[in-house]
Amino acid sequence: MSLTDSLVSLFNLPSKKDMEQLQEQVAVQERLISDNSNFTPETWLSSQARESKKVEDIQGLVQKRVPVKSLQHLYLRNQFIFRGVNVRADELITRGYKIAGGDDEGVKACQKLIEDSGGENLFWQFSINTDVAGDGYLEKVPNKKGDKLMILKHINPLNFTYLTDYETDKIIIDSNAKPKAYMQVFYDNEGKQVRKTIEKSRIAHLKFNTFADEFNGISSIQPVFNTAIRLMNMENAAAEAAVKTANPLIIGETTTKSPHELAKWSKVLSNISAKEQVFLPDGVTLKMLSPGMQNFSAYSDYFLDAVVAALGVPKSILTGSSDSSSGNRSTVAVQSSHFYSVIRANQRYIEDLFNEIFKDYAERAGFKAPTLQFVDMAEDSAVGGKRALELYGGGIITLEEAREIIGLETPKEVVDELRNTAPAIPNNNSPAKGTIDPDTEKKKQDAKVYHPAEPGSPAGSQKGKKAKQKVDVNVPSVS
Repeated sequence: MSLTDSLVSLFNLPSKKDMEQLQEQVAVQERLISDNSNFTPETWLSSQARESKKVEDIQGLVQKRVPVKSLQHLYLRNQFIFRGVNVRADELITRGYKIAGGDDEGVKACQKLIEDSGGENLFWQFSINTDVAGDGYLEKVPNKKGDKLMILKHINPLNFTYLTDYETDKIIIDSNAKPKAYMQVFYDNEGKQVRKTIEKSRIAHLKFNTFADEFNGISSIQPVFNTAIRLMNMENAAAEAAVKTANPLIIGETTTKSPHELAKWSKVLSNISAKEQVFLPDGVTLKMLSPGMQNFSAYSDYFLDAVVAALGVPKSILTGSSDSSSGNRSTVAVQSSHFYSVIRANQRYIEDLFNEIFKDYAERAGFKAPTLQFVDMAEDSAVGGKRALELYGGGIITLEEAREIIGLETPKEVVDELRNTAPAIPNNNSPAKGTIDPDTEKKKQDAKVYHPAEPGSPAGSQKGKKAKQKVDVNVPSVS
């Protein structure tokens, strides 16, 4: 053993190998705690990521997606798209929101910011803008000192996007491989195109759908755009066919070649209505030409299902109908629950974005930032479940109706299991307290069949039946 090794062993000093490992650990820790704000990725952006969406005032861009202008026109022209997008926004705000956490000053300031910007309508309109265009923009408008946010202003995505190079129309990026800024494109009084650069820190950008490393969002109606256009074309064609069927084209045939005679018959035929009788001379015949019956209804459901698939809105809610194609009540309840899960995801995106806005506001004003929270559907479900239990316990509704209120189906297997295992529920209105009668609905239907409605007695009621049987010899039971 060398003198060095002896001293290391005697005084319990770290060895050369231990020192090297310690230096390596220190170097790793220094890298981990270093400032990451100036990082530069080693990978680069795809060529597709830098393609800007086409806005109204820019020409010649690669139309990778449907232009925002066309998407907005579809939203305004198609009743199903309009209602579907609006229903998504309605569902998003229908249970309200709350601002919690932080300090009292922060809660009051952020609440006032939301109210001054439109209240619940701020979120409603923000959802519609994002669903239609794929990108929703809010401008954070501060006061002159910059220590307070006054309002959150909607920006129309029609002429607003990331800053692009004037010659290549590619998004200009910074050293962190992110868009450098935003821009608004418009024309001045002289008709000259103007590109106004807007700092990113001033804009709150919302996206519900994105793909890979792309910076722009994807419109919720993008996938169904072509299908919706075809549906609208078919609607127009069906309407024209209906008009022509009700007002068929009248064609007159005659052997004359005289222009005067042809003009006279043209004037006569143009004044003929369906209620008139016409006597024609020999050599003149009439026939009517119409499209006849159309099968538009056979195709419309397919196109409507495509809209439902794109927006996720249940068909019964989208159309307001209750026909068999929308499913039974339990099916609608399940679909509605799934639909809410989609809306809940959108709510989280908005919550995250507004929490960033509140942090920005807090840094400007010096308060502790609160958070935005949309009221969850779980609270509504708890209230609905409690009410269903109370109504069933009071004998007001049946077991099946109670389960339908909370979105559960009631097949025969479930009824049998509940009848054998369910605890008794106090029921002052029922002779057999706490028991479950799976045949309640069937008995009600049978009663309506055997005892139809009569003056003073609704269907299913036996009021006055026995008295009638005693005096009426034609009643089968007493004949």
